[in-house]
Amino acid sequence: MIENARSLELLNKTLETAEMVGDLSWIPKHYGEIGLVHQKRSDFDRALECYHKALRIAERRGDSAVMSRSCNQIGLVHQKRGDYDKALEFSHKALKAAEQIGDISEVSRSYYQIGVVHQKRGDYDRALDFSHKTLGIAEKTGDVVASAKSYNQIGIVHQKRGDYDWALDFFQKAIEMSERVDDLAGISVAYQNMGIVYQKKGDYGRALELSHKALEIQEKTEDFYTILRIYGQIGLIHKLKGDYEKALEFSRKALSIAERIGDVAGVSLSYNQIGTVHREKGDLDSALEFYYKALGIAEKIGDIAEVSTGYRQIGIVHQEKGELERALEFYYKALSISETIGDMSGISKSCHQLGIVHQNREDYARAIEFYQKALGIAEKIGDIAGVSKSCHQLGIVYQIQAHYENALEFYQKSLDIAKKVGDIVGVASSIGMIGKVMHVKKNYKDAFVDYLIALDIFEKIGSPSVKIVNGLITELTKDMGDEDFNKLIEEFKPQT
Repeated sequence: MIENARSLELLNKTLETAEMVGDLSWIPKHYGEIGLVHQKRSDFDRALECYHKALRIAERRGDSAVMSRSCNQIGLVHQKRGDYDKALEFSHKALKAAEQIGDISEVSRSYYQIGVVHQKRGDYDRALDFSHKTLGIAEKTGDVVASAKSYNQIGIVHQKRGDYDWALDFFQKAIEMSERVDDLAGISVAYQNMGIVYQKKGDYGRALELSHKALEIQEKTEDFYTILRIYGQIGLIHKLKGDYEKALEFSRKALSIAERIGDVAGVSLSYNQIGTVHREKGDLDSALEFYYKALGIAEKIGDIAEVSTGYRQIGIVHQEKGELERALEFYYKALSISETIGDMSGISKSCHQLGIVHQNREDYARAIEFYQKALGIAEKIGDIAGVSKSCHQLGIVYQIQAHYENALEFYQKSLDIAKKVGDIVGVASSIGMIGKVMHVKKNYKDAFVDYLIALDIFEKIGSPSVKIVNGLITELTKDMGDEDFNKLIEEFKPQT
């Protein structure tokens, strides 16, 4: 925060000098640099004010290069706030100005930012289209750093879709390109992204290894904005492993750095993560406290997408507290924002949560309606992981209604996707649920086999779901009776 304050002080003095001598060629540049400092501090209103001042001067002078740069900067702020229509509007303005003067660098930057906006909205096909355009320019101009950045972004899109093998391929390419020019930041980002993929796949050991590699590199660059996010990522992995103390330790480290450097958005993200750890621990009141802190910051800085996420998180807590009407209220708020900003991924997530609430209310027709909506959107945008999650929930609803064949059909779909993308947790969860159906149908041998497979996977990855599966096996023992269960155990003993 002190460094930011000093930067602002120096930049403002330089700007004053430029304005005194009437140097219009330098003034927009200084406004842009001052805007960037405010942007890093998540003071988006001040950042936009500076960028618009630079843009107005450039427009008066007919300086297309500065116009393009300023429009891209404005577009980036709107993207960070989740105002995706505005972000696209200014990035396309930047693209047009850059194309008029043949500024390949700004054309590439515009393509990149347009691709990121489409990725954040869940429009993955268009995101890939623009990201590949950026990559094409980088390869044509021989810009190795830009090529690596494009590979990283293309990998992120594939990761968001749940296409993990493709994602890993592109992140590996990003590492190879970054290593050619000793771009430590690029290498670190790729390792960080690979860590996220392995976390999604349920390989927590590999995820931690890669995240710590990324952290080690970033500590050399002293990029604290990225360091705090890696701390958050490591905290998330520990949460998934059920190690809540470690999860809180790293989340608090992230929060401490965010507060020290004045990264308001980083503070919000850290509060959100700490809230999630408390929620997982069952401390719902503490979870709400931190979620509301995060929401307050998101509202203050005008981060629309994070406001939507905050409403959804708060809804989950009310749902877990059994306050279903309050949960519905927050999920509908989140859904409304996602619809307003065209965030297809957010719409799908909110519909999914609405389905869970109606399922809990035993309104199974409405639950199926919302799950089908979430499933339809996930299929449309190519969100493989989202398709799997919705199929899994539809299986649960049909199982509750004793429509076992329908339940097995959806569990199998979810399982097939999980196997295809290497989602170990998804595989274990689906096999476990198939086992529950076999259990209810009194097909005890198949149920036992499914439980054992699920248990083996959860034990290997260190998941707290081990307790759930052990509970299911205990229930199976009771339903079978000790004598029949012991006979079943004998079948699985190795022959001597």
